[in-house]
Amino acid sequence: MRMRFVVMVMLLPALMRAGSECRSSCRLTNISITMESEECGSCITIDTTACAGFCTTQDRVYRSPMMQNYQNTCNIIEWTYNTYEFKRCPPGIDSVFTYPVALSCECSKCNSDIADCGALSQQTSSCTVH
Repeated sequence: MRMRFVVMVMLLPALMRAGSECRSSCRLTNISITMESEECGSCITIDTTACAGFCTTQDRVYRSPMMQNYQNTCNIIEWTYNTYEFKRCPPGIDSVFTYPVALSCECSKCNSDIADCGALSQQTSSCTVH
């Protein structure tokens, strides 16, 4: 009996730490964006940051048409934009690609004015081979 108590006390900090990670895992994460310019004949992959993770939410047992129901999602709070210029482009071709870089994240209602609030695609992006 005493041995079980000692093991439980030793495991308690690990369990509490694991529980806190599950409660709020919305954070900045590194992602790669593949960009292709057919006009410039090049394809590159750029590393940037985005927001990803799970947010604590509760789903109601009874859904009333009178009450709006939404779930919190992991959203970008602050962001900036970086640019990449494709090399060896013909004259007159727009060779600049602008992409977002997330600076901070939070769990909140999805703002459809600035984000796509639909389901994420599981399809990976890559340059097409011609």
